Amino acid sequence: MDVVGDGGPGGLPSCLWGKFSARLGLAYPLLFHLLDTAVVAGELWDRMLSPAQRVVIARGLGLGEKAARAVVMLAAGLHDLGKASRFQACEPGAWALVSERFKRDAGPWRVMRHERASMHVGLHVLASWGYRVEGNDSPAVRIAQVLGGHHGRFLQLDVRGAAGWGRVQNELGGPFWQETRLRYAWQVRRLTGAREVPSRVSVEAAVLLEGLVQLADRLVSQPHVWMPRAMAPRGGALDHWMAARSPSPAAPDGWAAQVVTEAGLESVQLPARPFTEIHAGVRTPSVVQSSVVERLPGRVMQDGAGILVVGDGTGTGKSAVAWEAANIFNRHTGTRGCTLLQPTTAIADAAYDAMVSMVSAHRPNRAPVALVHSHPWLSAAYLDARLARADRQVTVDEYCDGDHDGDVGSGGVEQSGRPERKVTVPAAFLAGFDRALLAPFVVATVDQALMAVLHTRHAALRMLALSGRTVIIDEAHAHSAYMRGLLCRLVHWLAATGSSVIVLSATLRNQDARRLVHAYLTGAGHSPAELAGRDWSVPYPGWLFVPARRPVPLRMSDRERQLHSAATRRTFRVRPVPVAYPAGAMEPGDGLREMTARLLRCVEQDGGCAVVSEATVEEAQATYQYIKSALRWQDARREVVLLHARLPGHQREALIRRLRTELGPRGPRPHRLVVVTTSLLDMSLDLDADVMVSHLAVMETLLQRAGRLWRFEQRWEQGTRPRPRPPWAHVPLLHVLTPVHEQTLVVPGSWGRADEDYLLRATAAHLDALAALTGPSNSFEGAPAAWAGTSGQINLPDHVPALLDAVHAAPAPGAGAPRYDAAGHAAHLARQQHLAELARTQLIPAPLRTGSLADLTRRHVHAGQEPTRETLPPARLLPCYRQSTGDLTLDPAGRVPLPYGSALRPPQVRSILERTVPVPWEWVAQGHPPPVPDGWRTHPLLADLVLLSAQMPEALPVRFGTHLLSMDAELGLIHCTDPAS
Repeated sequence: MDVVGDGGPGGLPSCLWGKFSARLGLAYPLLFHLLDTAVVAGELWDRMLSPAQRVVIARGLGLGEKAARAVVMLAAGLHDLGKASRFQACEPGAWALVSERFKRDAGPWRVMRHERASMHVGLHVLASWGYRVEGNDSPAVRIAQVLGGHHGRFLQLDVRGAAGWGRVQNELGGPFWQETRLRYAWQVRRLTGAREVPSRVSVEAAVLLEGLVQLADRLVSQPHVWMPRAMAPRGGALDHWMAARSPSPAAPDGWAAQVVTEAGLESVQLPARPFTEIHAGVRTPSVVQSSVVERLPGRVMQDGAGILVVGDGTGTGKSAVAWEAANIFNRHTGTRGCTLLQPTTAIADAAYDAMVSMVSAHRPNRAPVALVHSHPWLSAAYLDARLARADRQVTVDEYCDGDHDGDVGSGGVEQSGRPERKVTVPAAFLAGFDRALLAPFVVATVDQALMAVLHTRHAALRMLALSGRTVIIDEAHAHSAYMRGLLCRLVHWLAATGSSVIVLSATLRNQDARRLVHAYLTGAGHSPAELAGRDWSVPYPGWLFVPARRPVPLRMSDRERQLHSAATRRTFRVRPVPVAYPAGAMEPGDGLREMTARLLRCVEQDGGCAVVSEATVEEAQATYQYIKSALRWQDARREVVLLHARLPGHQREALIRRLRTELGPRGPRPHRLVVVTTSLLDMSLDLDADVMVSHLAVMETLLQRAGRLWRFEQRWEQGTRPRPRPPWAHVPLLHVLTPVHEQTLVVPGSWGRADEDYLLRATAAHLDALAALTGPSNSFEGAPAAWAGTSGQINLPDHVPALLDAVHAAPAPGAGAPRYDAAGHAAHLARQQHLAELARTQLIPAPLRTGSLADLTRRHVHAGQEPTRETLPPARLLPCYRQSTGDLTLDPAGRVPLPYGSALRPPQVRSILERTVPVPWEWVAQGHPPPVPDGWRTHPLLADLVLLSAQMPEALPVRFGTHLLSMDAELGLIHCTDPAS
């Protein structure tokens, strides 16, 4: 075999195709595709990977970084070697271009997916180069599995069975095919310089290597990337390789470097800027912020990456602490970029704007910021051009797997939306949900990250995106026991792959914080026995940092904590309001709504801003209507606002933006406003209310809601107040409505199981105890008469840890109150344990417990099917209206027809998506809605929509089994059940 001669013109057959456009009849040689993928993988190593990621891969291969880079390029260059098989015949037009010698030598070959063929062939090629072939963890087996996993799933490799040399000879073509594959492989090895053989391949290194192979393949498979090269004159392998790396007038850094740069995948290190310049409106850092900025760098420089847990009250600047800590980690530990994980899409949208502001304040040349969640099309961050490409950049591999258009891709799509010159706007390639995680700076819902530790297709690409950077988990308290189990496994993998982790919360219990710290440290390689008995408690308010290398904790000092508590202390009153509730009632009656209206009479008379938090959407709709009719408003539609999750997306997002503006720190603050909502405003939204009325909720939720009370009072004392508080607002007050029957707390059946009965009862008992200690709430002058009674006083942040511990602690024997029962507590703990065990059944194994890489993708599920939460994901309902002509429209008046066709323009797609409403799947499972238009069936964002087709002009509710659904322009989606059914 003349490897050098094979690199010259005509040295290797180029009739085998790697890419083909049936529309244009254009084929691209397989050899060139392999070389393109290899050289782009090298550029990704140089330009995208953080130093921390390179260390993980090199250490996991037992090689130096230069040799590890060559192995990465080699694996990328061999990923499609299995296409030199019967795969060539899957496109008749391309098969016609293959030489007769190959056709004559086909033999009794077998139909086999080309990724499996790549794995089987690659195993023997690697073995011939000295790669060890033994068990599941041997280098040849694991890198062969990387070749077979480039479509997103690791495959099981049967070394002595299906992958045996005899089977490969019999099933993948005759001697000429075998010789050609071997010559291709040798040429890739020669050009990549991968001479050194890895002594081992760790699971972490294999996962990151797999992510790089997938990413390089996606980049070079974009039609606008390979098609021009397919039309260029063909030389030999060496000429093609050099052309990909050499500078040219069109690509000064080389073609491969330009591909990576245009995709927006380059690593970014933000230039340093003063704290007050980055965080607008902060004149002086708080004690917690100063403590982290002054004390953390020394420890990080000494011990490297680690986990930082910050516990502090709401509205005290935890986000600024996290941002400064992320910059410290990135400067001193080799990590690059930042991913901020939020519990909900509404919070992520608000956090996205804040991250764009902070990134822009560093004045970088280019620093893309991506927003990643289930419906980012409602955000201004989601350009129409990105919408046009969302999850539709398929590779030719995917084209051969299913009914995809192989010519779909970027290029030629009109740009609109935010101007492209904005340095934080992501490139078009970062449009898909998994690809968007690769942007240097990301705001995402936590579900997008949790899919990296579930059996998701392309989970390795998500892990590549999350590793080697700083990951911030905000609102860490807002997750169920199930999601906390998933989070612990995610944190474990992040530690193993070189990331630093920051955890933020105002109400995270110490035991949950300790679990996250323990998960991180075991992921960093420390045994549970080594960590047993250590104190990982987090001071509140304050912070805890534990390095991965040397798990000796560093904490905020007691003196700093006391100074911060004194500087940020806020006192509010919480007033339990018992409301008579009929025995056996399933739905809250008018008593709760009547009490709400009485408590808000002062807003009607003297103005002010109030928030009413209801347990369910149905109750929020009923309370909204009751308040509007019971009180006299000058402009009811403007002064009373209904906000919940079942409003059409564009209507809901417009309301959230309005509230963030009017009730934000700068105003303009309205004279009179009542917001009736569910839980959308509980966390992270920077809002200030004069008074709040809430249904009974668990203590964590009530404390979060209290964080919106007089949120900017201290800030306004130092500056200009948008509008004085109303005369009745002397203290921040939270009214908590507790339904009772004969002095016994009743939990309405309609409240569901979101808050367990036991925690609600324990919370109510503690609120009563606080009220008994503090005294009457009308002791301050000017309190409305409806507010008479007792209220408890809570100091933030001082009282938070004790309140949380008291509610969750086991009840003391003989506590007396019937709501404080040991049986209820035991049932609560059993449910928590059940959810934790359920999470374990869904997770991929930890790196040290992974034998075969196939263990990481045992279940064949896509991202939309993964159980990131213990409940089923919602269905997306599209309200539409059938006119008398039989046509479907998006509006009742019939002015906006339902868009049809297979080539919808981005504004048309947006007009559809922004009108969708999330609903539980069981509501629409039994119905027979009209099918979506044929052109929508292959669109990734429209195919799963359920049409709610109301017959005009009556627009009566539409029946789905026992569920009746209708859309109201003011109330949003109205749901009821038919008792007759």
